[in-house]
Amino acid sequence: MQMLSKQNLRGWLSRIAKDHRLIAPTQVSRVILFRPVADVEQVILDYVNSVLSPKEWFFPRTDTLFTIERKEDGVELTPPNLDQKQVIFGIRPCDARAIKKQDKVFLGDPPDANYGQRRANTTLIGLACAQAAPWCFCTSVGIQPDDAGDVDVMLKQVGDNYLVESVTEKGAELVKLATVSEGEGTFVPAKLEVAVPTENLPEIMRSAFKEEFWDQAAERCFSCKICVYLCPTCHCFDVRDVYVDGQLQRLRTWDSCQSPQYNRLAGGYNPRGTKGARLRQFYYHKFLYYPEKWGEYLCVGCGRCLSNCPVNIDIREMLTAVRKRSATKEPVAEAV
Repeated sequence: MQMLSKQNLRGWLSRIAKDHRLIAPTQVSRVILFRPVADVEQVILDYVNSVLSPKEWFFPRTDTLFTIERKEDGVELTPPNLDQKQVIFGIRPCDARAIKKQDKVFLGDPPDANYGQRRANTTLIGLACAQAAPWCFCTSVGIQPDDAGDVDVMLKQVGDNYLVESVTEKGAELVKLATVSEGEGTFVPAKLEVAVPTENLPEIMRSAFKEEFWDQAAERCFSCKICVYLCPTCHCFDVRDVYVDGQLQRLRTWDSCQSPQYNRLAGGYNPRGTKGARLRQFYYHKFLYYPEKWGEYLCVGCGRCLSNCPVNIDIREMLTAVRKRSATKEPVAEAV
């Protein structure tokens, strides 16, 4: 079993950074964010999770799809240069699983060129969870705190060392840059305190579509969209053309199903004109529509939506309330 000492970890990251853009958890003001690091001493090792997931390094908040220039013989479209190799260090199992879920969306037929290039040029180094936040519920959606199946290398902390598991060939090549030794140790994964019943949720959701429950639950919603923007699996976007520095650029920007304008049609009709309908869409996409197509939930249990909601709408309580409503057909507004 390969072991990497804490002392040698930063040396490994320094060697990685010579030929890759190294993206790692760093402290920005008072929060942890995944950012490019020039000095490996900036890398934070003792953290539960970042405020934003690393999804923005594959699906940026604003992404240039191509530039448009008028030439004498017509119009020229130039895609961005996305050849840079990058390594994301310290990604948690929930966020790594979220990227796999995004893969199904962006790498399907037809594949998204920008996402595909970034994904192919990225190596993921995971960090297993030894502690969990009160809002974590990954085990309820089929993810374990030490899952290694969605990364290229998995590190598990044991005392002052890390167990090193090379999951893919790409990961094994990266581990060759590390100073490792043979050793033994047992990693103790985080124990989650909260379990959310998620069995048969698609069937339960399907039967609750017309329930007034959604309007009741949305009465305190501000439609601030923080749940969507922090979610590691949400992937709605808008496309617009913008004139910048003498060039026309086609940009893709994050969008939100919680926005009143998101579903508004050209004639002015809005099929999701109420907050309740939009809140319902958030849950139906994750627990009905995506599972119907891909066979798994579009939720990884990171808890960012509930821990940052300004009015304390808790996805765990919402799922429990929908299940209770389905079982009893009695009002459950007090549960949410």
